[in-house]
Amino acid sequence: MAGHIASEPSRVQNGAWWTLASSMSLMLIAGTIYGFGAWSPALAEAYSLGQGSIDMLAVASHLGNYLVLDSGFLTAKFGTVFGMFSGCLYACAGYTFLYFSVEVFPGQVPFWCLVAACFVFGHGCGTIDNAVMTQALADFKEYKGYANGCIKAYFGLATATVATIYTAVFKPNQSDFLLFLGVYSGICALTLVPVVAFTKGMVAEPVQRVKSKFTLLTVGIVAFAFYFFVVQLEQEHISTTWWRCILVSVGLGMASLFLLPLRSPSCFQRQPATEQDPADAGASESTGSEAVVQSAPAREVSGMQMLGHMDFWLFVFVCIVGQGVGLMFLSNAAQILPALVGHESNLQTALVATISVFNSLARLIFGSLSEMLRGKIARSWFLVAAILLLMIGYMILWVAGQQFLWIGAIFVGFGYGGLSGVQPTMIGELFGMSDYSFKYACSAAAAAIGSLVFNEGVAVPIFEMNAAGQPEFPKCFSSVCFDTSFLVAICACLPAIFVAVFLARRSRWIYAEASSEASHVGSVKDEECGAGTQRGLKIVGACAQ
Repeated sequence: MAGHIASEPSRVQNGAWWTLASSMSLMLIAGTIYGFGAWSPALAEAYSLGQGSIDMLAVASHLGNYLVLDSGFLTAKFGTVFGMFSGCLYACAGYTFLYFSVEVFPGQVPFWCLVAACFVFGHGCGTIDNAVMTQALADFKEYKGYANGCIKAYFGLATATVATIYTAVFKPNQSDFLLFLGVYSGICALTLVPVVAFTKGMVAEPVQRVKSKFTLLTVGIVAFAFYFFVVQLEQEHISTTWWRCILVSVGLGMASLFLLPLRSPSCFQRQPATEQDPADAGASESTGSEAVVQSAPAREVSGMQMLGHMDFWLFVFVCIVGQGVGLMFLSNAAQILPALVGHESNLQTALVATISVFNSLARLIFGSLSEMLRGKIARSWFLVAAILLLMIGYMILWVAGQQFLWIGAIFVGFGYGGLSGVQPTMIGELFGMSDYSFKYACSAAAAAIGSLVFNEGVAVPIFEMNAAGQPEFPKCFSSVCFDTSFLVAICACLPAIFVAVFLARRSRWIYAEASSEASHVGSVKDEECGAGTQRGLKIVGACAQ
């Protein structure tokens, strides 16, 4: 494989931020994987599909999303632009094929072709995610946690964004929405991907300015998360005119990402030590006493060598359990609510919106907080915290049921989101950034395995077995339909926590070395500043004046 994704200065000023804004916009395509429910009834009607067949199509799309080893390999070999472009084309082809299957050839396309199309668009979503994360962590190599948290949080909001577009423009025409998804994916391939190709490169701004921009981005994402939360709760009372106003505000919010290449307001940054404009200083700039430190990774192995490391399999086991039990709840939230309250409920949308918001916030908080505490708390302990939150959430659901349903759902959503907030960054820290896209693809496969084990292998069979004896079958208004699944999730989380702690202790030398390198920066003498490399550190910028 090609090895490192190039981390050279961009050919344009603040190019890394142009790339980040374009990449985050591409992540809206990746997030359409969770919009399956918005258009799947059109397929069900055109082909007279039962719930089992619809579930099979959903599983195919998720397998395509998580099984991206081929895309990871090709991105490592040919670069992230190739990955983003091919991902958009996959999504375009899959969605467009499904549109023609519904509108032009209804009832005539073989079912296996529909399954294949769902796998293809899901594969496009996963390929985009893989390429975007690879490029972002290369461009912001000393701010990986911030970049990881913001991108994954934005990805988490994609579901609400897609739902808003559908409701404001297409509802109830689901087939036209399918066409929109296909066309939008194609347009992004022709517009946003070239921007990434032209602007990608390592960030070359002062430390404080970079942090201030991530702060502004974080505030914006949090604001939009709660904005979407309120919209979803009140959607039944919003008129068509107001939906279109909401759509305009969402569009403006998406466009605001492209303000990132501009200089941040002075109130958010410290004054530079000299009068020179840091934006013109290239990669050698710094503000105040801060210098950008590019530390040599403690462990650098190839993608294939990683597969022989015990730490990788420990990490994968934790991800299989964590993502598996998280997806089990997310996939069955609409059935869990009536089962625990004992009757039909019109609060399914509110519950899904609540989970979505806290899932997104957790990605942001875990990513940013783990970066802020880098050098004090190893990022691997955040993995332990995420699994612990999942276990607490399922314990609340199993013990208290209806009384604390929403609290349990919040814990589960927060724990699941927390995993995404640290997983991509940890892969690079534990095994190095060479062949990163392949390594990230290997870790992403854990979600596919976890979903098959805990959702298809545990939750679905247990639900069907218990629902068969209920008078409201095929629905279920009794907690017995999920109690055993909750207990299985709790029991699975216990060993996962111990394995995560074991991994944290085994890998503490990696984070201890990183902490040592970070603390070394503050003690570098003035005459040593800019001297090149020392103890494996590359100091970029000036020390305190």
